[in-house]
Amino acid sequence: MAVIIVHWCGIYWYARGVVASYIYAPMLEGSPPGGLDYLKIPTVNYGPFGVSIFFLISGFVIPFSLARLAPGQFLIARLLRIYPTYIAASLLMLATVWLSSRYWGQAFSMPLGRLLANLVLLQGNLGSASIDLVNWTLSIEIKFYIVAALLYRSIRSGNAYPIFLFAAGVLAGTVLFPHLLDGMNVSSVVVDSLKTELMCVIFMFVGTGFYHHYTGTYTTRQLVQYSAILLVLFMLCWPNTSWVTQIPEIPQNYVYGLLVFSVSYVFRRYFRPIAPLDFLSNISYSVYVLHSIIGYASLRFFMGNGFSFFISALLTSIFVLCLSYALHRLVEKPTMHLGKKIFQVNVAPEPRTTVNS
Repeated sequence: MAVIIVHWCGIYWYARGVVASYIYAPMLEGSPPGGLDYLKIPTVNYGPFGVSIFFLISGFVIPFSLARLAPGQFLIARLLRIYPTYIAASLLMLATVWLSSRYWGQAFSMPLGRLLANLVLLQGNLGSASIDLVNWTLSIEIKFYIVAALLYRSIRSGNAYPIFLFAAGVLAGTVLFPHLLDGMNVSSVVVDSLKTELMCVIFMFVGTGFYHHYTGTYTTRQLVQYSAILLVLFMLCWPNTSWVTQIPEIPQNYVYGLLVFSVSYVFRRYFRPIAPLDFLSNISYSVYVLHSIIGYASLRFFMGNGFSFFISALLTSIFVLCLSYALHRLVEKPTMHLGKKIFQVNVAPEPRTTVNS
């Protein structure tokens, strides 16, 4: 929900040229509605705040899968969890953009190389632009799965030192990579992409510390120490990546996300089911991969036909939720359970989670 707010109420209005180029529509005109000012919170950026919680949740729940599966099985199950839904969502998005281009009378173009790089979630590593402006987080998720599989024994045992060594290695790499690659024909965009992705993997491992506390492997003191070390290494990497220009406005939102996650974890016994939020939780991955470009195209269509922004946002919400529910039932849910059926795993109960659990 935080990510949707920043995209529909922020980027849609304040990055109009980018939005127009992605949905093949004329640039939006007019001033943002005054009501959006009520959403502003000093020093808070909804995008990185929401993403930080998404990363922590992934770091927390992935060890549950590693506890049941061998590394190879784990990777196959996770790829089945991510790729079919993402590919189906991308095809829906491209169909929507094509319709938008036809409606607004603009020529549609999607180079095959760019499309394929995005569908395999290697767009940044191959120096290609994103097709939906949100799949960069999924690219990081894939890297986390690979690193988690490599650190399989460490994660299962709760041995933090290999994870600390990995984080220290990433920090060293963010500093040394540009110098080591001088004179080599390697794109700086590709190097920067890998540096920022691995930096975020460090942050995701903070969530893994909560898993070890949840299962009784870490004491509260050990959890605090573990989280502090990884958070410091994560923040030290930031100035050595292409995200350096985001300092100081963005990094603190990862701290906010960690604080919210921590408080929610401490008071987890007091949470009760809330049907609307549970529904959103169940379809949250489908919502995430569908809401961006499809949301922009829908908002632009409705506003172009005389609806106010708030009515357009309501209609777009209904449209995106219906699409997401269909994607969840027809693609996400069947493929989510396919890996479990393949390996005939008896699934133990896990904490209720959101986006990519």
